[in-house]
Amino acid sequence: MSHVTGIPRRLFFAVVLLLVLAATRGRAASGDSPSGATATCVFTNPAYSGVCTQSTPIAAGSTAAAACESVLACLNNAQCEKTYCNATQVRGGWKLESAK
Repeated sequence: MSHVTGIPRRLFFAVVLLLVLAATRGRAASGDSPSGATATCVFTNPAYSGVCTQSTPIAAGSTAAAACESVLACLNNAQCEKTYCNATQVRGGWKLESAK
């Protein structure tokens, strides 16, 4: 049986394959856009001074509007822990003005 530093070759390649798959899935789950496309979203809220312009990745096969809607859902959810709009604590009452 052939060994790579004391580990059977099949086990070694199986572990390498699992690590590559895990890294690939982790990258996709993190919200990175494979195409690098980003949406520019503009939000308003009466409790927030001025407008909030936020950039967010567009998932493959999605649209700028869908990407901005996910940010809007977070801004209007008190349980959302992501930070948008200069890390504002204002949750609720946000409106999407434009998505490009």
